[in-house]
Amino acid sequence: MIPEAHEYLSFLMGAAAISDDELNNLGIKVVQGAGSRFRGLLIPGGSLEAYKALVREKINPGFWNDSVDRQEILFVFKLADGTVEEFTDSEANREQIARLCTALNKDPIEKTSDLPRYLAATRSIGN
Repeated sequence: MIPEAHEYLSFLMGAAAISDDELNNLGIKVVQGAGSRFRGLLIPGGSLEAYKALVREKINPGFWNDSVDRQEILFVFKLADGTVEEFTDSEANREQIARLCTALNKDPIEKTSDLPRYLAATRSIGN
């Protein structure tokens, strides 16, 4: 699935504390896995900041969430100690993002360093 302009795709996991109703109340569509621990989401651009705030608050430590539109990838990492780190993918921080993905998922840095390919291989929404 390719998002329309001003929409984001996200694969939400590690966030059982976030209900489908909370997502729906933000205008977010659960397009895959409704009611499950692994949900594919379609997020309107106008709901993105509220969605990220919900993720920051309720995602489990040791997980991250990424939201992808046609031009950027946004990351919210919640480390084991509860610290939250956020990034927009760019050349300047790609290595740091890859290292966080490696630390949390235990995948080799060689795999996580190619972020678009890594994310595509670990997520499939609407296919």
